[in-house]
Amino acid sequence: MRRITICVAVLLALVASSTAQAQQKKEIVWGAPNAISSYYWDVLAAIELGYMAEEGLTIKVVNNDNPVQNLQYLATGAINITSITIELALSAIEKGADFKFLASENDKLAFVFMTRPEIKRYEDLKGKTLGVTQLQESTASLIRLLLEKHGVKRNEYQFLALGGTPNRFAALVRGAVAGTMLSPPFDFKAQAEGMNRLGTALEAFDGLGVAFVAQDSWAKANADSVVRFLRAVVKAQRYLYQPENKNKAVEILVKYTRQPADDISKNYDAFYGADRIMSPELDLTDKMFQPWLDLRNSSEKPERFIDRSYWKRALGR
Repeated sequence: MRRITICVAVLLALVASSTAQAQQKKEIVWGAPNAISSYYWDVLAAIELGYMAEEGLTIKVVNNDNPVQNLQYLATGAINITSITIELALSAIEKGADFKFLASENDKLAFVFMTRPEIKRYEDLKGKTLGVTQLQESTASLIRLLLEKHGVKRNEYQFLALGGTPNRFAALVRGAVAGTMLSPPFDFKAQAEGMNRLGTALEAFDGLGVAFVAQDSWAKANADSVVRFLRAVVKAQRYLYQPENKNKAVEILVKYTRQPADDISKNYDAFYGADRIMSPELDLTDKMFQPWLDLRNSSEKPERFIDRSYWKRALGR
């Protein structure tokens, strides 16, 4: 009887400990604008590999089609941290939004400029309609810079605001637009539909790609959770940058994107290989941020928009 009593006591203690640990876990709502894509490989890996759980976090993923809507969710507290391209968040801060850039996720831009099969050269785009997310957003700015580099002026084509990557992909394949920037791995999907790979954002602009953004007030009130989130993502980036982990990396992204493994494998070779798109240590430097300010002819300094304190704590710096 005494032995049974001891076993029951131990079991109850284990259950109580497990319950306490579960209660201590902090939920962070993470927003991914547009379709889940290669841009967010690190966060997805941090979830799948258990790094978020190790940091005492549970992550609720909120995916939406429109980055503007994503920032609205952030402003209202519907999401806590978002991964987003720079220009929209920068514009929102300039207009008074309580946002801060926390760390780099993609050190470089990975957009691929895809066109209809009949568009063989940049000059073929004159008089055509091109799909963008919003009229004043990164895809529009990057298309403008890329076409200017190849001698096509802004008044020689039109923009059509379509929202996120899935919408732009569909419009391109249907022929509603002659070209658009697509997020990997949708570029390979478009190629399979006969579209042309005409260029990349990297050819026209050297600046930060995707960054983590949060409400400044929320981040300050939840500093420990922000630090743990970034620490988990750094662990994932380091894991993903090890070539021997490629197969697991591909498996993770296939699960979330439901895209062919061969396409994801090619993305890995670019994102964690030749192009080194993803940020190995999440370090968001002034040098990486400054090109976006220059593009807007802004006299502001990067420190107005960036709070690196959480990143420093996450890496023990």
